[in-house]
Amino acid sequence: MKTQKLRVLIVDDHLLWRKTLNLFFSTLPNIKVIGMAADGESAVAVCKKLPPDLVVLDVNMPGMDGFKTARKLLKDNPGLWIIGVTADETAAMKQRAKKAGMRNFVRKDLLLDYLPPIQPTPFAQAR
Repeated sequence: MKTQKLRVLIVDDHLLWRKTLNLFFSTLPNIKVIGMAADGESAVAVCKKLPPDLVVLDVNMPGMDGFKTARKLLKDNPGLWIIGVTADETAAMKQRAKKAGMRNFVRKDLLLDYLPPIQPTPFAQAR
């Protein structure tokens, strides 16, 4: 039986960070990046066309910030897993992330260490 890959959407306003995450995910056999978006509005549009299992979402973006984006994405896709990321984490931001429905909130400098253990199984069960 073929294992289904975890479908990931990367959302960040910094092109270099999106490309770095995309390159990193390409080294993980159980993960497939289905799209990248530079802002919240684009993330919502991508999710409607190509529903992901997991969204890695920057919380500090111009326009619709990551907290508002998370609420919108979860309204349309209640089983979606969202990991919020930021360069500078505060207790208030963690609380906002939790209220927005994010499954976790990670500093960008720790994200690459956090991601490799992720497997598709819990996400696939939510589909």
